[in-house]
Amino acid sequence: MITLYNVPVSSYGAKVRIILAHKGIEWTELAPPDGYGSPAYRAVIPSGTVPAIIDGDLKLADSEAIAEYLDERVPSTPMMPADPEARARAREISRFHDTRLEPVIRGYFGQVAPATRDADYIATNARLLQDRLDQLAVIASPDPLMTGPDLAIADCGFVASFGIIALLQDLLDLPVTLPEPIAAYAAALAAHPSVAPEDARYRAVLAQWAETKLNG
Repeated sequence: MITLYNVPVSSYGAKVRIILAHKGIEWTELAPPDGYGSPAYRAVIPSGTVPAIIDGDLKLADSEAIAEYLDERVPSTPMMPADPEARARAREISRFHDTRLEPVIRGYFGQVAPATRDADYIATNARLLQDRLDQLAVIASPDPLMTGPDLAIADCGFVASFGIIALLQDLLDLPVTLPEPIAAYAAALAAHPSVAPEDARYRAVLAQWAETKLNG
């Protein structure tokens, strides 16, 4: 059984949970001892980051490395295209999410509490976020998911990100709109049977986290 170190609000933790569930891998989930980044946790996972897994003698951090390892560990449920060109495109989309889209979304976490909001930052970052979403609509061609009808690694990071965007639209009146093909993709992704339970869990965790920020 795999041990997953995670915190409930981690978007990349949600990504790994979806992959574990989709592949039917049993796992036990633990909070990092004394919190991630702590000396106690770094004694277990040297990077001190979440998510991380332990599988036998293997200790592995970084959600993308974990995702590809799990895909190779249980090849009977493939989550990468077989064609090399399609695999490269899937990796491009996944990296775009992790390096271009997600950091812009994460930048809003400090804006949820009313006392720390910066109207100029919210507006400026919204323009950047809209640009990233518009880029995604050009780069990707979901049908209905990123690499076709089957759930892929390239899909799994977007689940939490779409949940965070929805929260920010509600809390901050964020002037951001998902382009039509990306909105259709988000709906198809949320409806996937391996995604729906985690999507519901993560949105509930986000709502609780936001409530604590709103109430100081």
